Amino acid sequence: MKKTIVKNNFLEISIETMTKKEYLELQKQFDNDEVFDNARKAFFEAHPDCPHPKPIEKLDLVMKKEFAREILAGTKKVEIRSYTDFYTSRLYDKDVLAYEEDHWDNELLRMQMIDFNDSVRAVKTIHFHDYGNTWYLDVECPDNNTVVLVDDQVKYLQEQYDFHDFDEELADLNSADATERPIYFYFAIGKILGTNL
Repeated sequence: MKKTIVKNNFLEISIETMTKKEYLELQKQFDNDEVFDNARKAFFEAHPDCPHPKPIEKLDLVMKKEFAREILAGTKKVEIRSYTDFYTSRLYDKDVLAYEEDHWDNELLRMQMIDFNDSVRAVKTIHFHDYGNTWYLDVECPDNNTVVLVDDQVKYLQEQYDFHDFDEELADLNSADATERPIYFYFAIGKILGTNL
């Protein structure tokens, strides 16, 4: 049987036989892109039956015209949506979730799935429009995922997209030492593909 080895300066381990402790040590090195990429590749070699989330070619989202105009002006670079059943049913890949559920008792596999196979589907383009479809704005979406209102995840949006809509809420949560944090979906706004505004 083929053994997949993750190698770096500190570890030489097999994905198939590693312990949770070894995996937690490996996670500390995921800031190194080469380590992360090698570990991700090894995970999928060890679990070829693990499905990848299917992308969404075009996602329809209702939006206020004023926000669409901000996108056109270049001042709005990220769209946020609440973490509700409506959006989770559209944005999570059901096959990936089913695989996770089938392997729920395997804590190590669950950890690896979170690291290497996000169940949130990649959105390629977004079709913004109003309820009556009197206008539209089509854009590329270079990045989308969930964001939990904790320092490192909010910092990512700040640094990557100059997005500061969560700054005040995060400060309030931090000052209250809140243990429960809200989750949102975010969509980065890319190239304008078409509009009638």
